[in-house]
Amino acid sequence: MKLKDVLSPEHVIVPLRAGTVKEATELLVERLIQAGAVAEPQRLNAVIRHTWPEDMVSVGEHAFLPHFRTEAVRKLLSAVGISPTPIRWEKDPNRAARIVIFIVAPLRDAALYLQVVGAFARALSAPDTVLALLAAKTAEQVVRLAALDAVELPSQLTVRDIMTPDVLTVHPAQTLGEVAHTMIEHDIRAIPVVDDGGSLIGMVTHRELLRYLIPDFLQRTKTGEFRAPTRTQLQRGTADPRLIAVKDAMARSVLCLSEDQTLSDVANLMSSKDVDRFPVVREGVVVGFLTRADVVRRLIAP
Repeated sequence: MKLKDVLSPEHVIVPLRAGTVKEATELLVERLIQAGAVAEPQRLNAVIRHTWPEDMVSVGEHAFLPHFRTEAVRKLLSAVGISPTPIRWEKDPNRAARIVIFIVAPLRDAALYLQVVGAFARALSAPDTVLALLAAKTAEQVVRLAALDAVELPSQLTVRDIMTPDVLTVHPAQTLGEVAHTMIEHDIRAIPVVDDGGSLIGMVTHRELLRYLIPDFLQRTKTGEFRAPTRTQLQRGTADPRLIAVKDAMARSVLCLSEDQTLSDVANLMSSKDVDRFPVVREGVVVGFLTRADVVRRLIAP
């Protein structure tokens, strides 16, 4: 299947008259509705107005790719807009582009959805493709671009293909202070906890750090005092929350992935469980780590 197979002249707007990415997206959605491609127009409009993807793909200064998954459509749809003037991204007015590609798919089409988002991003990383799109005067010229005809949708990827294999881990006997230092030093938001054999037994995220460290900090800030620890605190070693053992603070219920799971499985888990990072295990032993950022980077990589 090629990239041009998900395009239709009826879903292209040339020229696109919009000032912001959201305005452009609303116009492209309206074009899909007018073409009779959307099963539930009101539902899709509600999604566009009230929900916005945190990880919207942008390709340099060339294009924005707003993308959504919703049961308002029955199959994957894409719509393309080419603007004569730069379109601003509301979250960063300094970023602008003239190409906006809207992609929407039902939840069951997670694999195709990810493949199409990645294929468009890779195609637009080629300067010649961008120039050809910007030069197009009609919808037919956009759909017939040789550059889009040459782009094959990638094969199904697995967790093994995109995970980070070198994983930082911590031991349950380490302290929260040590873990916090490691997470700050390496700019990570979660770290697996493993036993002496490397088996996963829990995870520490920013959530656990905030739960234990922030209340004590706020209390001391509020009172202006550094209270003397009680005898019980001294015996337990908890006078300073930074000295709490990881085993006493870690999250014990952790969603894991296996190396052979598909990218569509990951997308479904991220969506349904609202989780954006997973340890990857083989027979219980941590062998990798996967985040939402890893998925997006892999999709747009040439």
